Amino acid sequence: MFAKHVQGRISRQAHARVPEGTFEEHHGRQGFEGEVSQLYHAHPTTDWLRVEGPIRPRGVQLTDVPAADEHDERALPTPLMFNEDLTVSVSKRTAPMPYYFRNTDGDTLLLVQSGSGALVTDYGTLVYGPLEYLVIPKGTNYRIVPDPGADRHVTYVVETREPITLPERGLLGHFLPFDRGVLDVPRLDADISVPSAQNRAGEWEVLVQRAGELSSIFYAFDPADVEGWTGTLAPFRLRLADLRPLSCEGLEMPPVAHATFQAGQNWFVTMAPRPTQTADDADTAQPAHRNADYDELFVFLGAGDGSQAGPPAGLASVTPAGMNHGPDQVRHANPRTRLPFYVWNVDTVRPLRCTEAFEAVEIPDFARHESYRG
Repeated sequence: MFAKHVQGRISRQAHARVPEGTFEEHHGRQGFEGEVSQLYHAHPTTDWLRVEGPIRPRGVQLTDVPAADEHDERALPTPLMFNEDLTVSVSKRTAPMPYYFRNTDGDTLLLVQSGSGALVTDYGTLVYGPLEYLVIPKGTNYRIVPDPGADRHVTYVVETREPITLPERGLLGHFLPFDRGVLDVPRLDADISVPSAQNRAGEWEVLVQRAGELSSIFYAFDPADVEGWTGTLAPFRLRLADLRPLSCEGLEMPPVAHATFQAGQNWFVTMAPRPTQTADDADTAQPAHRNADYDELFVFLGAGDGSQAGPPAGLASVTPAGMNHGPDQVRHANPRTRLPFYVWNVDTVRPLRCTEAFEAVEIPDFARHESYRG
């Protein structure tokens, strides 16, 4: 731990009573957990003229991405960005998977933006709807069966090399930001009718992904014929509506306080609707920050109640490590009293690389996009 040094005009408390005429910038390591300093600038560091080079922020409307599985029932989700630790894809499946899928490269996290259906697995069946997470452990046999006639099916899919786990909560206790009792596992007695995966040859197929390659195992019976199971490893569902977001009257909570899952050193953060700071001296706009250790995927998910609050659901930004970002002068002048929508944030320790599918619908000059600058 280094000694704390002071130069010039500062605030005695970070993110509060920022000296008049200055704009605070958070310079930190390990996201918001490591060593940190606050710099007080004469101008917002987000008021750039332009950004050139590979650290430029990039944006895409995920709901506009053409997904292969929307028109091809055998297709897998369409990858948009990836690194050595994870792959982020989008799925718009309209027809049931005609096979069971088994990912042996890692765990799978599904975040349903819109639509509903059933997750059929070895462990039983679990229904799902909008703004719900589904976590599927490595090696699980599963099928996605969308509800016919339901809202457009849009799901964000993350495949991780490391197991997806729940972060340690320490002094927060067992019930924040959610009680583990709200996690639902599939039920063998769910009594949910879904179309069979039996093909025209009378066989059932398990499509297995291993080292990025696909193989098929065929059976003369439905492989999801489990009559009982016990243990600690199983798929589960978490509804975003069951989150109890953390808030503080006097200070902005760091994003990591809203972490929902982690996979190794990679974080999955869910920011739920909540009041912003109400103390007279609190800075209600999040400070600009230069994150030196993580690439950040940031996705607006909507309000969850059908209302239009903030940017459109599915608008996503990718901010490479080294790029400073945060509110501009307009947001500082018009701070919110409440975060009115859900936000999904993925922080990765390795650089994210975008695919051709991302680039085909990428928003031009996203560094100047209103949603990114405010």
